[in-house]
Amino acid sequence: MMTDPTDQPRDTDQETWLTARRWVTENMRLIHWIANPYRNHMAADEDDLLQEATMAAFQALTTAENKQAAQRFVPFFRVIFKTRCLRLASGIQTVQPANDVLLDACTLEAASPLPELLAIEIDAALRGLSQREQEICRWILNQERPVNMHQAAEHFHLSRRHFSRLLHNILYQLAEAA
Repeated sequence: MMTDPTDQPRDTDQETWLTARRWVTENMRLIHWIANPYRNHMAADEDDLLQEATMAAFQALTTAENKQAAQRFVPFFRVIFKTRCLRLASGIQTVQPANDVLLDACTLEAASPLPELLAIEIDAALRGLSQREQEICRWILNQERPVNMHQAAEHFHLSRRHFSRLLHNILYQLAEAA
């Protein structure tokens, strides 16, 4: 049975975090049940899921307290946590990673193939795509620095969500062709 953590008195944010962690630990079945439809699409492990649930519980606790609706904690939690799961599943970044540094560190200039051979391989891979999909791929490949989803969507005058779906389909087609 789910306990309502808002029944406990809280004085500080620290206490609220502890209450949120405790509630999450006691209600892992509910957390897994909410996250289950999205797990196959989430780039998250069990620890990530626990952290997202704890942050959602903290937010739900503060929302319930602010609205003076302690009895509505669980519905608040469900909506907040489900939204976080959807974000993880759809590829929307919840924090901005420092991937420019990682990409620069992983680039091996000496091992890169000759530009002519690379261009031939790229053309062959892109043949199975529509004209618009090829245009998107070529634009991304021609950027000096990595671009994020927002920049690319803005360039093509598309919503981020639509561009994300389009890019997902492109990557799927390219993976199938490989």
